[in-house]
Amino acid sequence: MNDNMDKKDTIAEDENEHTFHTIEARPVELRSGYDYFGRKWYFKVFTPILVFLLKIFVRYLYAPLFLGFRVKNKKILKKHRNQAKIFISNHIHPTDAFLIGTVIWPKKVYFLMLYTNLGIPFVGKWLRFLGGAPIPTKRSHLIEFQEQLNDALARGAWVGVYPESSLRPYCDHIRPFKKGAIRFAVDANVGIIPMVFVLRKPYGLYRLFKRKPLLQLHVLEEYIVDDKGTRFETIDFHTQNLHNILSEYFEKHSNIMR
Repeated sequence: MNDNMDKKDTIAEDENEHTFHTIEARPVELRSGYDYFGRKWYFKVFTPILVFLLKIFVRYLYAPLFLGFRVKNKKILKKHRNQAKIFISNHIHPTDAFLIGTVIWPKKVYFLMLYTNLGIPFVGKWLRFLGGAPIPTKRSHLIEFQEQLNDALARGAWVGVYPESSLRPYCDHIRPFKKGAIRFAVDANVGIIPMVFVLRKPYGLYRLFKRKPLLQLHVLEEYIVDDKGTRFETIDFHTQNLHNILSEYFEKHSNIMR
């Protein structure tokens, strides 16, 4: 990864703008040599088991019943199953990362997350075992992080990034994208699979007990990041272009405002 990043293209702690709050996290410090993508033996043993159990409980029990969860265009994922990809989506539910992971399963999946999540009691460790990869804020650590990210992709994994950065449950629009999400894809030189969580009004039996919108995951065709001149221009263009694509799709397929 280039070490001469533009100052506008760095990851800052003040991007933590979550409106969903959990137990207060304890302070966390990442050290050099940190295992961001869980290559130690205990991750290899326990992560597949936990993800499988999560798929049964979340994908087939909790999500359909309580969220009205459905997936559209899943066949697109099958076309790229043997290739490494970065995928992005809006961040509007505490379980949306788990939902995507169960849809992509059995493919190896990682999710980039705020490093401060590691400090959440109990939950922080679960996030790590379920594929959470904390993003460091120090420039020297970012170089090491990108190297491990590239290695994970070289092994055929899929890596998820939330360009909005923060979690805002049931947000009714696509928020501005941070450039870091696209920068990771540019530096790793892989295609992007855009996904959109769409909000729908409750229908049928859901209207009897659902006050919040139903949640659907729509998979879009692969997005190729081509060169637009300089590195900065490339990242800037594709960040805005992907934001426009997801925004238009969300507005077209969500009916909560109609």
